[in-house]
Amino acid sequence: MGILIRQGSKNTIYLFIGVGLGFVSSALLQPRFLSPEENGVVKLLVAYSAILAQLFTLGFPSALIKFKSDFHERNINDIKTTLFYTGLGTALFLLLYFLVGKLVFSYLLNAQSVFWNYLHLLPLATVATLLFFNLDAFTRTELYSTPGTLSKEVGQRIFILLALLALAGFGLPFSNFLNLYTLALAFPALALMFFLQQKQKWNWGGSGSLRPHPDFRRKIHSVSAYAIVSGLSVSFIISLDAIFIERFLGTASTGIYAVFGYFATLVLIPYRGIERIASPLISKALAENQMQKIKTVYLSSSKYLLYGAGVLLAILLSNRSNILAFLPSEYRIGLPILIWLGLSNLLDAATGINTAIIANSKYYRFNMVLLLGLIGMASALNIWLIPMWGLQGAAIATFCSVAAYNLSKLVFIGLRFHMWPWNFKTLAVVGIPALLFLLGEALPSLPNMYLDGMLRTACIAGLAGLALFIRPLFPGDWKL
Repeated sequence: MGILIRQGSKNTIYLFIGVGLGFVSSALLQPRFLSPEENGVVKLLVAYSAILAQLFTLGFPSALIKFKSDFHERNINDIKTTLFYTGLGTALFLLLYFLVGKLVFSYLLNAQSVFWNYLHLLPLATVATLLFFNLDAFTRTELYSTPGTLSKEVGQRIFILLALLALAGFGLPFSNFLNLYTLALAFPALALMFFLQQKQKWNWGGSGSLRPHPDFRRKIHSVSAYAIVSGLSVSFIISLDAIFIERFLGTASTGIYAVFGYFATLVLIPYRGIERIASPLISKALAENQMQKIKTVYLSSSKYLLYGAGVLLAILLSNRSNILAFLPSEYRIGLPILIWLGLSNLLDAATGINTAIIANSKYYRFNMVLLLGLIGMASALNIWLIPMWGLQGAAIATFCSVAAYNLSKLVFIGLRFHMWPWNFKTLAVVGIPALLFLLGEALPSLPNMYLDGMLRTACIAGLAGLALFIRPLFPGDWKL
C-alpha cells in the first residue's frame, strides 16, 4: 500500500476520533456551559493565535518541505535550522506584541469586546502554535505525518474536554477554563518534541547555519517570503469571517458562528487526512519529474475526496433538525451558516491536492497572488454582506471567496500542467451523495433526536460504504 494511502488513512482515523471528541466538547458542552459571548472569546483566541503564529514562522515550514533534499545534500542540519527560525520568529513576535500589540488590537476589536479581558493569553497561545507549525513541518518531511494529527486532533481535544468537564462539573470559572484551554493549545508542540526525542531526531550533527551556502540561503528566503504571505493569507481566510463578525455584530455572534463553523469543518475530514502527507510527497515527485504519477493522484484524490466530503455533507444536512435540537435556542439562527460553509468545504475538498501541486512547483508565487486576491475579495464581501444579512452574509462571503479561489487554482493547473481533477465519472461520484441526501430526507422523523440521528447517519454511511465497491467509479488504483 502506498505511503499516501497508508498515512492518509491513519490521519483520517485520528481526525474522526478527534471529531468525536470535538463534537462532545464543541457541539454539546461548549454551547450549553459557555455563553455565546464566551464561545466567541475562545474562537478569537484560536483565530488570532493562528494568524500571528503563521506570520512569525517566517515562512520557514514551506521552505523546509520544498527543499528537504537540498538540506541533506549540503549537510545542513534541518532540525537546528528549524529551531533557529522558531527562536527568531518568537523573539520578533514578543518584541512587536509588547511594543504595539494593544494599539493594533484597538483597531481590530469591537470597543465593547469581552476579548480585551483575555488578551494576555495571546502570547502563550501564539508561541505554542508557532512551535507546533515548525515542528510539524519538520516531522512531515521525515514522512511522519500522523504524530501532528494525533497530538492536535486527539490529544489536544482530550485536554480541552477535560477542562470543559471541570467547568461543567465543578463550577470552574471561565477565566480558569480559558487558562487551561491555552495550555491545551501548547500540548501538540510538546507532544511533537517528545515524539522527535523518541525517534532520535534531535540530531545535532552538521551545521545549522545557512551562511556558507549563500545561493541556497537566497532560495530559502525567497520561498519563505512568499510562504509568509501565502500562509498568512490562508490563516486570514480561515478567520476573516469571525474577525469581521466580532467587529460588526459583537463577540456573542462570533460564538454562534463558531459553533456552526465547527459542524461544517466535518466535511473536510478526508481532505485534511490526505493533505498532510500529500505536500512532501508531491514535492518529491515534482523534483523527480514524475508528472504522470502526480496526474494520477490528482485525478483519483479529487474523486475520492469529493465523494467523502459529499457523503459527510449529506449526513450533516440530513441531521440539521437534530443539530438544532442539540443546541440552546439562541444558536438556532445559525442554520444557514451550516449550509453555506458546508458547501464551501465540499468545494475545497473536491478540487483535491491543488494547493500542494502549485506550492511545490516553480509556480508557487501564483498561489500567493491568488491568496492576496482572495483576502481582498473576502474582506469586501464581508464588509458588504454582514451589515445587510448578518451571520448568513458572512457565510455567503466565505462560500463565494472559496469558490473563486479553488476554481482559479483548478484552471491554472489545467492550463499549466494539463491536469484536470474531474471527468465524466465525477458526475456519478457527485450523484451518489446527492441521492443519499434525498434518502435521508425521505426517512421518517423519530421522536427521539438521538435515535433519529443515529438512524439517518447509519443509513447514509452504510450505503455510501457499499457504493465504494462500484469498481468503474472506485477502482482503488492510485498509489504514491
